[in-house]
Amino acid sequence: MAAMMTSAAAFVHVRAPRASASSPSGAAGFKAAVRGTPVSLSVTARPVAQRAQSLQVVAGSKMTRPNLDDPSVVQFKVHETDSGSSPMQIALLTRRIESLTGHLIINKKDYACQRGLRMLLGKRTRLMRYLAKEDPAKYSETLAGLGLKDRS
Repeated sequence: MAAMMTSAAAFVHVRAPRASASSPSGAAGFKAAVRGTPVSLSVTARPVAQRAQSLQVVAGSKMTRPNLDDPSVVQFKVHETDSGSSPMQIALLTRRIESLTGHLIINKKDYACQRGLRMLLGKRTRLMRYLAKEDPAKYSETLAGLGLKDRS
């Protein structure tokens, strides 16, 4: 009797799968282990070097952050190593906004990108409001250089 209970208890924990091993649900690994039959997936692994090259190409084509040495941004530098002054930040944000706007023209339903664009627009608006309050001459110069309208 004790021998029957241990084998029955072991049988209760291991249940037969509900679907076949080649089900479209994608959970074939566990089902194959339960059944004891191997599952063959027709996926070939690419070498690491090829995957790294393809990732670099994708990352390079989706770059939204402008370079600090970009000629359209260099004119807003206050000094040689400037990367944080208000006109420089506004110029960098404007370039990112232009890039995301171009992306959204193609991908209209990219809602995460839309949210990011709204966040960047808010950040640029706050910086422009600060610059207009602190240095109105620099503010008008920055707007003219970027081709933006004065909304204040």
